[in-house]
Amino acid sequence: MSHRVRLFGSRVSPFVEKVARALALKQMAFELVEPRSPLDFARWNPQARKIPVLEVDGERFYDSTFILRQLDLLVPSPPLRASAATTAAAQHLLEDWSDEALYWYGMALRWTAKNAPATTAQIFASLPVPMRRLASLVAPRQIRATTLAQGLGRLPPEVVLRELAGHLDSLVLILGAKPFFYAEQISVADLAVYGQFHMLRSGPTPDADALFRARPALLEHMRRVEAATGR
Repeated sequence: MSHRVRLFGSRVSPFVEKVARALALKQMAFELVEPRSPLDFARWNPQARKIPVLEVDGERFYDSTFILRQLDLLVPSPPLRASAATTAAAQHLLEDWSDEALYWYGMALRWTAKNAPATTAQIFASLPVPMRRLASLVAPRQIRATTLAQGLGRLPPEVVLRELAGHLDSLVLILGAKPFFYAEQISVADLAVYGQFHMLRSGPTPDADALFRARPALLEHMRRVEAATGR
């Protein structure tokens, strides 16, 4: 059964990227609707004002974790979680850690004084020029405030990079000789981690990209995810 699918958001977002690749893995064609105004977030998701938002046959779903669960219900094969309960639990925990912890390392690095101009240019590229200028004046301070409130934004960038390097080393050990985290098949863990890796390597944080280039196992993992998701 075919579905009419629209994904609202920008693939600069690691969570939108996560969902986009899950859709590709499920071979579900979709239309990407990118923001044209900062007001779009509230219009698409009035409660949380966040992306991604997925619309399937007119019904909307929110939060990347919940969206991936819904995709497994709509298109069970290939599954996004292992059939073994212990493996599925590990995959779920890595997905949650990636979304709720690893994400903030990227945010802290993207919004340093050095990296903020490039980040601003990247995330607002889809907006019309007048709206882009307004957003570029207002949004960086607001977003920077979230990294300060979370805590990582208060640390010197070199400390954030040092701690991120330690986490990447741990991921290399967890991945081991398997093609994907904890399993032979791609799962929510791989999609979530890939989304964060993609953000960290997308341009505004060259110091973070250098950490990945020093860890070929993680680059190979990214290539396997890309091969599995066909994009």
